Amino acid sequence: MKSYPSFDVEGIALDDLLREWRWLVAGNFSLLAVNAFGDLFLADTNGRVHRLDITAGTVSEVASTLVAFRQASNDIAGKNDWFLEELAGEAEQRGFSPRKGQCVGYKIPPMFKESTSKPDNAYVADLYEYILFMGDLHQQISDDPDGGQVRIKIQPRPKRS
Repeated sequence: MKSYPSFDVEGIALDDLLREWRWLVAGNFSLLAVNAFGDLFLADTNGRVHRLDITAGTVSEVASTLVAFRQASNDIAGKNDWFLEELAGEAEQRGFSPRKGQCVGYKIPPMFKESTSKPDNAYVADLYEYILFMGDLHQQISDDPDGGQVRIKIQPRPKRS
């Protein structure tokens, strides 16, 4: 299994990735890593490390320092919990091998129960498009209760100036 370039973030524009997540992720951050499924690992100005889980639509502190983050990132538990390496390996075996600027995306996002019944649900997505889509989607459903019904309507967004 080749490994996803999680720590190769040079040239990835964090402000662009967070554009649809600012409702949840406020403040100044630097990008430390991205996992194969598009989750972002962000350092705040105090050196704490946070994970933006784009599937769950949550942001949480995962390490109190950059050193603690780097150490945990090398542990098997950190690799599987944060970087989803086992799941990424399974995706790769099914032919999904994203490169830098890409991630494994889902046609029906995993937060919807319908995603589990769709056998060909995964694809290699553009990192920016997928993260922005997921941020917009999570914002739209953020006030809906878990298990509630939603109706998704895709409409062109007005151009921003």
